[in-house]
Amino acid sequence: MSAWLLATALLAAPSGRDWKPAEAPPPTPWAKAGARGWRLCQEAERQARIAHTNDGTRGSTNDDQSMWRRRAEQCPHAVEVLTQAARGEIVEAAGLFAEIEGDGFGDEELTKASVQAVVDRHREQVQRALRWLDAAIAESERRGDRPPREALYYRSYALTSLGRLPEAREALAVVIAVGDVERWRSERMAALVEVQAGDVQAALARAQRGVFDAPPEDRLISRYIRALVLDRAGASAAAFVELQALRREPGSPFARVAMESVLPVHERLFLRGLDHLANDERSPALRFLQAYLDRAEPEEPERVLARRHLDELIPTPARVGGP
Repeated sequence: MSAWLLATALLAAPSGRDWKPAEAPPPTPWAKAGARGWRLCQEAERQARIAHTNDGTRGSTNDDQSMWRRRAEQCPHAVEVLTQAARGEIVEAAGLFAEIEGDGFGDEELTKASVQAVVDRHREQVQRALRWLDAAIAESERRGDRPPREALYYRSYALTSLGRLPEAREALAVVIAVGDVERWRSERMAALVEVQAGDVQAALARAQRGVFDAPPEDRLISRYIRALVLDRAGASAAAFVELQALRREPGSPFARVAMESVLPVHERLFLRGLDHLANDERSPALRFLQAYLDRAEPEEPERVLARRHLDELIPTPARVGGP
């Protein structure tokens, strides 16, 4: 019976001259999106992993970051691309402060308007980085994968830089729990979170661990963090000694910028003023500390400390007449 059915089917089939292939089914929406585009995103992910391994965000150019920004927009589900773009965005945002820094700036370059412009651009860039990191982490969870290395760490980095301290503290707890980065890195960032939140004792303990446990090539950053914490804890003399010693270290300018990159802009103003004051650079110290006090963000205890430092810069008038 089966043979008969087979013969009947063969007889009923069209001859070779009349046969035509069946039409292909219409493409799926995914196919319409373009398999070629997906392959390009896979290649971009491979390059992102290489860039991270090679520490590609350090020393990267604006053109490099523009490329990663475009790739993050073109490949919104490529977790490695999103994470690399976010890292670069945070590092590039740190460079915005160069517009109002340096020994040769004039009074007009440290106005409320110029500082506010930097604050606005800094917030825009770091918030963009945070959105990319949240997207990378969410996509990783959807796939059942662990987020790319340092995605959780840079999320806490962005939150700290935006001054969202309760969220930053929670994010750092996750970083520590999963071991996303070396413990000394999370400890020294936690020191900055705690000192901004007003817990100077916790900040001191964590800053010390960040110094002692860091490898030599990263210890300068940890020492800048400790100097800021020491000043907030009331040990300004010790902070000044540390800042003076750091000025003599090779690589200290890079270390200071790297440390500042995790601070909100108003805290950078304070650190710059403190650094200039410690190194007896009175005019820039005065400008940076006054610019800090002109901001709305500092709480009253921090304002008291900044005013105390300003008093050190204002010479006591000479006595006139008798004793």
